[in-house]
Amino acid sequence: MSYIDNRLVMLRLLHGHGRAAEAIDLTSGAGFRCRSLKRTIDLLSTSHRLGENHAMGSEVSPKKQFTVAIVGGGIGGLALAIGLLRRNVPVQIYEAAPAFRETGLGLSIGPAAHRALPRIDPKLRVTYDSLVTTNADSPGFERFRDTWFEVVWASGDDEGELMMDLKALPSGQTTLRRADFLAALVAMIPDNTAHFDKRLVSLTERADSVQLSFEDGTTVAADVVVGCDGIKSRVKEFMLPEEVEQTRPRYSGMYCYRAVLEMQDAVTAVGNHRARVATWYIGSGCYAITYPIMNGKKLNFGMYKLDEEAWDSDGWVRPGTKEDLDSDMGHMGSYVNALMKYVSDTSQWAIFEHPPVSSYCRSRVAILGDAAHASTPHQGAGAGQAIEDALVLAELLADNAVVTPEDVVAAFRAYDSVRRPRSQKVVTSSKENADLLCLCHEGIRDDGNKLRQAWNERFQWLWNLDIDEHIESGRDHLHRHLRNEGGQWS
Repeated sequence: MSYIDNRLVMLRLLHGHGRAAEAIDLTSGAGFRCRSLKRTIDLLSTSHRLGENHAMGSEVSPKKQFTVAIVGGGIGGLALAIGLLRRNVPVQIYEAAPAFRETGLGLSIGPAAHRALPRIDPKLRVTYDSLVTTNADSPGFERFRDTWFEVVWASGDDEGELMMDLKALPSGQTTLRRADFLAALVAMIPDNTAHFDKRLVSLTERADSVQLSFEDGTTVAADVVVGCDGIKSRVKEFMLPEEVEQTRPRYSGMYCYRAVLEMQDAVTAVGNHRARVATWYIGSGCYAITYPIMNGKKLNFGMYKLDEEAWDSDGWVRPGTKEDLDSDMGHMGSYVNALMKYVSDTSQWAIFEHPPVSSYCRSRVAILGDAAHASTPHQGAGAGQAIEDALVLAELLADNAVVTPEDVVAAFRAYDSVRRPRSQKVVTSSKENADLLCLCHEGIRDDGNKLRQAWNERFQWLWNLDIDEHIESGRDHLHRHLRNEGGQWS
């Protein structure tokens, strides 16, 4: 059995009625490379405790007179489905691919989204924590458990010096493979919930339903629809046809090089500390990022370059050469250049951004995650915003006052009221953070004191979200909408 197969078996035990004894039997194989037995038992205990803390109320809820059709089976769509199913809200998922799949590489979420996970479903947090790599996974570096990134001057008079240790209390830096997390989420979806090869070709609202037509010739009359179909969302196009052109994904003016290095090569290049603790290397017009993955066995390495030229490729990736890499990043000091020697793939990856849309809903249709607010990666918040979306929307749709499809229209409007301002600010902040990292933010540039202040303020705002208050704000909006005389939800 492979590493991933073993890990998924463990997750199924966590999701079902697995006992510690079963975990002992499973971990006895020499090839098993999941977490230690102690951590497995701790996670099982945590799942039970979270389930007690966040159990649904004992009062009988009115039966929902609608089913939520989720278009797109990525992490945002599955997180929403899991949250709704736990709250006894009927769900059907329509995925364009032949099976669930994730195209991205890594995933990291900050403390706010980490706190949101068990509120969606306690098993989500247990699953996430069982899969992640942290700074503390390398022996001797446990004191960096709550570090998000250490910030290091890449070049200049202070080359190689630590500028700040950016803390993300209490979760710190956590990373995992998107495909691993997606596979674990899939294990939580009941049979007959998901439908594959359902590529959306049209969406039409009728008096009593929303008709979804798919490329395979089938149609579905849905009560309500949530588009979780990514940055090129078809649901968004049909929901806001008048905004299609101005909200297409566009080149952000930055591209990157990406590599995964063996940890031993990274240690040889930059030393044990720099290899094993997540690091931002900040420099003029560029920045680089490193963090351990696969329980500290490998290092993820990204190099980002500001680019004043238009993107000259039809795709999001274009070929590059070793000479291109050296020309772009050669000024970034000894640490970055030492790591660059181990980079074999010099492809250049465009960083795209998502212009803001005017609304995340219209009538019986809403959008979530990247479909609504795809972000640049410069503050690691994109996946976290989808998780926050899923929690708020699940709570609103599960509210006892939401019974009919007409009530859902009010819930969608409430979701838009609380989630759009925050998530669109996150998108703007991420774009601005690229300028901070590249030392070209107007009024700050390479002033260390101002950089520290800016990062502390920005990330505390991002991470210190009061989840309960956020949900209750949405609920207040919902009940105001439901009280609105005439019930006009346009």
